[in-house]
Amino acid sequence: MKKVFVCVLALLMLVSYGHAQVLKNTPRGSLKPIQKVAVYDEGKGTFAPSGWMGDVGAIKVDANCTVKPKSGKQCMKWTYDISKDSKNGWAGVYWQYPANNWGAKKGLDLTGHKKLTFWARGETGKEVINITAGGIKGEVPDSFIKELKGVKLSSEWKQYTIDLSNKDMSNVAGGFCWTADSKVNKGTVIFYFGGVFYE
Repeated sequence: MKKVFVCVLALLMLVSYGHAQVLKNTPRGSLKPIQKVAVYDEGKGTFAPSGWMGDVGAIKVDANCTVKPKSGKQCMKWTYDISKDSKNGWAGVYWQYPANNWGAKKGLDLTGHKKLTFWARGETGKEVINITAGGIKGEVPDSFIKELKGVKLSSEWKQYTIDLSNKDMSNVAGGFCWTADSKVNKGTVIFYFGGVFYE
């Protein structure tokens, strides 16, 4: 009887220790890894497309575009009209958390999220853009940066994945960013985004 009591006590101590370790290693204030975080999803998203850069006078957006959406009723249409403004030779937009945050405030803690996925297509299939996740600097800089350069878009929807499995995701102000270069694009650059998610 004494041996049984000792064994039960030891088992309870082991379970309690394991539970304490799980609590200790769970990041406080972070979103659950299994929860998708939408950068953009049919007109909604946790991040705001507030960080316009470069030739901003040449950028136009239709946030509720109904032309050939990937799914649902809407997608986001972006236009970079090089003929209107090309003095900088490029244009781009950051989705930020909170809006207009260039590193002055803490971003979102996405610890546990392992990838960024997004759907995109071009108007003609000749558009070339660059994609960045993270990368905002400032007083409270993003904890990571990952880039996809020279992405030649198809005229049909295609899903892209950015692997973030080895990145520190504890501070994300710049959730998503596109840039386009006037040297590799001609005329008017038109492209679309469907769902953009951290997973």
